[in-house]
Amino acid sequence: MWLSRIDAHDGLNGKTVLDLGAGNGILGHGAQLLGAEVTFVECDKEAAALCEKLGKTIIGRVGEVELPEVDIVISNPPWGVQTHGADRVFIDAAIQCAPIVHMMHSAAATHLPEGEVILEGEFRMPATYQHHSSRMGATAIKCWRFTR
Repeated sequence: MWLSRIDAHDGLNGKTVLDLGAGNGILGHGAQLLGAEVTFVECDKEAAALCEKLGKTIIGRVGEVELPEVDIVISNPPWGVQTHGADRVFIDAAIQCAPIVHMMHSAAATHLPEGEVILEGEFRMPATYQHHSSRMGATAIKCWRFTR
């Protein structure tokens, strides 16, 4: 649903897109299916190997690798809940790389740049990290659109 909202706002077909903190590449791949030319950025080597099967991939940490200028950045960054400020490097890099940034973040976040909320909902995620306390959790999220 989020990608369809992004496409409705900014039209992904023919656009260059950076999937920042791509994980397994699901967001970027969805953008590819909607006609975008996507570059994936991921620091986890196993996840980056999946992204490499989908297209151009930059392996490294955001803030430590050179990023291309693109039309749109899509990102579901670390939210900075466990490690305060972990999202800041993603926010700053995204705004530098593109005039349009779409970012999923915790609905409780109050430190984001001024932008437009294009979708609100719950993000369901199985417990995959040591700090997760239940088998399946749901977090209230907002999907933001920032422009410069």
